[in-house]
Amino acid sequence: MKRKNCCPIAQALGVLGDKWSLIVLRDVIFGKKRHFNDLLASPEKISTNILSNRLKALQEESLLCCSVDLENRRSKIYTPTEKAQDLVPVLVELYKWGEKYNDRADTAENPLQE
Repeated sequence: MKRKNCCPIAQALGVLGDKWSLIVLRDVIFGKKRHFNDLLASPEKISTNILSNRLKALQEESLLCCSVDLENRRSKIYTPTEKAQDLVPVLVELYKWGEKYNDRADTAENPLQE
């Protein structure tokens, strides 16, 4: 019988532990990107199948809501949930840490600025 890891860090990493999930959340929360194509246009160049998978996983984890765009019914709008908004301080600290320790970081366009 497999035991679930009860460590909160391990559980959080199980939900957020890949680069693309955090980048999608960054773009939805700070970049105010709401449509698939907007998210696809991120400078990190996520592929369409990875983006689709991450959007689905983030919805299943109740981090994103998905609704039909009333202006274009073939399009979906992704919005952060309260659960995702609670990650703002974590994302800000990850940004600061990355800025401090990554000498190659491009901070010219700070996605955390509104």
